[in-house]
Amino acid sequence: MNTRRKYLGMMGGLALLRPTLSMAFDGQPGVVRLLVGFPPGATGDRIARAAAPVLGDDLHANVIVENKSGAGGQLAVGYAKTGPADGSVLLQTIGSSMVIYPHTYRNLPYDPFKDFIPIGTAATAPIAFVSAPTVNAKTLKEAVALIRANPQLGFYGSPASGSVFHFSGVLLQRAMGCDFSHVAYRGSAPALADVLSGQVPFAFLAPSDILDHHRAGKLRILAVTGTSRASQLPDVPVFPEEGYKELVSREWFSYFLTRNASAATVDRYKAAVHHVVTDEKVRSSLLNAGLEIGDGDAATLAETMKREYAQWQQVVSEIGFVAD
Repeated sequence: MNTRRKYLGMMGGLALLRPTLSMAFDGQPGVVRLLVGFPPGATGDRIARAAAPVLGDDLHANVIVENKSGAGGQLAVGYAKTGPADGSVLLQTIGSSMVIYPHTYRNLPYDPFKDFIPIGTAATAPIAFVSAPTVNAKTLKEAVALIRANPQLGFYGSPASGSVFHFSGVLLQRAMGCDFSHVAYRGSAPALADVLSGQVPFAFLAPSDILDHHRAGKLRILAVTGTSRASQLPDVPVFPEEGYKELVSREWFSYFLTRNASAATVDRYKAAVHHVVTDEKVRSSLLNAGLEIGDGDAATLAETMKREYAQWQQVVSEIGFVAD
């Protein structure tokens, strides 16, 4: 009887272990660290936490979001570069870190093309140009007139120096033909706080960070970048509609594996990211946050990287900007 119980106990234990053993034999990690370069509550963090359950189901793994915030997202990219190639580390990062920072930082600790394999884009975000409640401008045209007439209003904030938010302001300044100085913040939260309080008259921010404030009338979104209006801001014009055709760039939030990942691992993750962008719960969450849904396609992401890398290289060269 004791022998029979021992045997049944052993069989039960093996049955419990079977999924883990299966994953080990298939070369799939049981735990995946999803690295995000921004703090909890930031747009990138919210995207990652919405995507993690879908990724986990598809990969048959426990996907854990890890916030490696700092240096405008660079720290997370650096961690991912040196991580294992078995799929146990997945990077979610922004477009700026892959196509702008290589031109603005002299000692960037990674190469976006040599160190990573593009997997797919989960979401994109237009860049919103906002005015403080103390600014008497209801339209972009009125804001530009105020900036030209009042030098004390000629400055704007952004979440990071050398980012697409910063350079959107530079492009607007060049188009306006007047002084429009940049004030760099360490993230969206302090920049938003100063806009709401009127300490800074204008800012370039992500709609996902300011949508509720805009709807409540605490600040005003005057225009957004892009070629078509944002789905959650149908009444807000895009810059090209107002004659500023240079301001079309959007920030994107995409997934990458380290360059040494196997073809089988890459294929698994491509399928998983595709399921993220087609999952109705994820789509609803991202759209409600003021984001647009990415296409989850690796080839599209690779093409976007090459195109925007060249575009920003020219812009940064013309501006002559070098980050600290």
